[in-house]
Amino acid sequence: MKSSLALAIIFVPLSTLVVASPNGIVHRGCDDGAANNSKNKCGDWVQKPKGQASFTSAEDCVLAPSCGQNFTSGFTAAVNELAFGSNHSFGDACGRCFKITPTKDPFSPKFTGPFGNHIIVKVNNLCLPHNDSGNASQPNWCGQTVSNPLNTFNMSMHFDLCAPSGASAAFFPPPRLAMLGKFQEVSCNEWKGSQGNPVWNGSCMAPANAPFWPATSCGNEGCPPP
Repeated sequence: MKSSLALAIIFVPLSTLVVASPNGIVHRGCDDGAANNSKNKCGDWVQKPKGQASFTSAEDCVLAPSCGQNFTSGFTAAVNELAFGSNHSFGDACGRCFKITPTKDPFSPKFTGPFGNHIIVKVNNLCLPHNDSGNASQPNWCGQTVSNPLNTFNMSMHFDLCAPSGASAAFFPPPRLAMLGKFQEVSCNEWKGSQGNPVWNGSCMAPANAPFWPATSCGNEGCPPP
């Protein structure tokens, strides 16, 4: 299975305000001057502390991740843009940790397990809507938007696990590299790994004791995908 591509683009974020609601919908003023109301005119990020998700594996995920922070060890993952919080800089997902658990094979509904293990991953990258070949016929794991907030498998949250970090081998039951399951945000004190050096000045990773979503840490940037 071809993996989705984790995007790394380096820009200095703009200054905007964040308003979070208890249901995990995060409102943010946008580059077009949208007001910080309970509902802004460019839509909402969908950033929830727990729920259902889809999971795939990525190979091209080590150099210059979107959050601007490499790791020397520990399981890492990219998430879809609507949850990540930016398409051109770091977002509020950067540095957050999640316990993820596989429960179902999306391509073999009759598969009853074993489903693999739950693991804890740290988000350090952005998952693009389509795989690295640009083939739109592939499942659109990471293409959630404001107008269509669910992916091909009816999930608002997607994790693209970084295979070189060891996350894929630890999570997926062989030979599978795609699963559905559940996620829950946890303290990064539970994550086992080590950060390397920042890729650029001004990068951001949430601290280990950051409050869970819908509270903010690094903050979102710009408008969510329409």
